[in-house]
Parts: sequence; structure tokens; C-alpha cells
Amino acid sequence: MQLRSSLILSFAAIPLTALADPVPAPSPKAPSTAESVHVQPRGNAFMPNSAVEDALQKRITDFNQQQESLDAVLDKKLKICRGC
Repeated sequence: MQLRSSLILSFAAIPLTALADPVPAPSPKAPSTAESVHVQPRGNAFMPNSAVEDALQKRITDFNQQQESLDAVLDKKLKICRGC
């Protein structure tokens, strides 16, 4: 009886990964082709003080101001109790 229980305990101590079939190594991947790279505009393509750029910046500023005012209105509507 002693021998049987020690034999069972010895098998219980072996990790299951040691009993499993070995996993084959992954096959090496073929090198993929490089994706196209986008570079920053140069020369005449970028004009920071142009009328088009100024109009875009104005639209962004107007949108941000509108969102800030909507956020302020929402904050006033929210009733959050902190430590009441």
C-alpha cells in the first residue's frame, strides 16, 4: 500500500506540460513589404499664413469654443454629490 501511494504521489508531482506532446517551433514568417510612408509637406504645399490655413484655424477655434460652452452647460446640469 505504501509503495502504491508513493507512486501515485510521484506522478501527481510531474507537471502536465512534461507529459504533453512537444509543440513544434513556429515557421519563420516571410518578410512583408514595407508600407507606404507619408512625409510632411514641403515647399509650396505648406503655407502656414495662407487664407486657407487661417480659415481652417478659425473653424477649429470656433468649434472648440462652442464645445467648451456646451461642456459648461452640461457641468451645471449635473448634480454630483461629493461628500454630502
